Amino acid sequence: MLVPYIGAPSTPNWISGRNKATQTVPLNRADNDPLTDCQVEYGYWSFTDTPPSLKLPGIVPTASQYPAVQVTITKAAGSNGGPVKMFLASVLGVLPADVSAKSVAMISFPGGMKIGGLKPLVATEDILAKYWDGFDPLNPTKPVRFKVGEPDKKDASVNDTMWTSFLADTNSNAYTKDLIDGVIPGEVWIGDSIHLQPGTRADDYGIKEMGRFKDTTVVIPIVDPATLLANCEAPIKGFIAFHITNYSQGGQYLEGYFDKDYVITNPQGAGSPNPSVHSTSNPPQLVY
Repeated sequence: MLVPYIGAPSTPNWISGRNKATQTVPLNRADNDPLTDCQVEYGYWSFTDTPPSLKLPGIVPTASQYPAVQVTITKAAGSNGGPVKMFLASVLGVLPADVSAKSVAMISFPGGMKIGGLKPLVATEDILAKYWDGFDPLNPTKPVRFKVGEPDKKDASVNDTMWTSFLADTNSNAYTKDLIDGVIPGEVWIGDSIHLQPGTRADDYGIKEMGRFKDTTVVIPIVDPATLLANCEAPIKGFIAFHITNYSQGGQYLEGYFDKDYVITNPQGAGSPNPSVHSTSNPPQLVY
């Protein structure tokens, strides 16, 4: 199911997509020989066209246009070992035939998530804007690490965040543990309002429980930057992957970075891109 969605990077990495497609072609065979030649195009796959088609990458995409890569393979003279051999047809004098095939894979994003697949913290748009494109100054190939949690007067680098109890308005430790452990059923969708709770449990409970996921990538919802208030509700604007590298119960924070390489494998539905919020994507899906 495709649903309206806020959550794509503003500029897809077209070159990376093209290179991945090119590297995949030799994994396929024709006439028992690996394929070597292909034509790779990229842009936005438009579902509003009849038939659907690939638009140029320079357009401003609508909610029904998805970043996509299109691969065309032709087996003919001078390409992929020549025409296809017509083994049975040769009895009737049919000559080898030129053939071609086209395939399109598009990027998509979660329209929703099972609550059990999320951790009960939220990321704000402000934190995303601040750290998404950041790199470690001592190692420019690595993403910048940052701290989220209750601000500590001794550590000004800790950024505000909030705990969420999702659809239930409760700050129960037992309920939070069930959320952290992923045992609570149910799902939430883009646009659903979730309950934000004060961070008092970070002092002696939540951070320690989340610390069990050190060196692990978790997925958390994205909310508006103006909603970090106690006991309020905020609509979900997307989902983001956060890799936990460390934690401090005394300092009341988790440390980590946004994991751009993570792919969400357990989404509910698929959503279309919108450049206003960075988000973590689903696996690419074939649409043609």
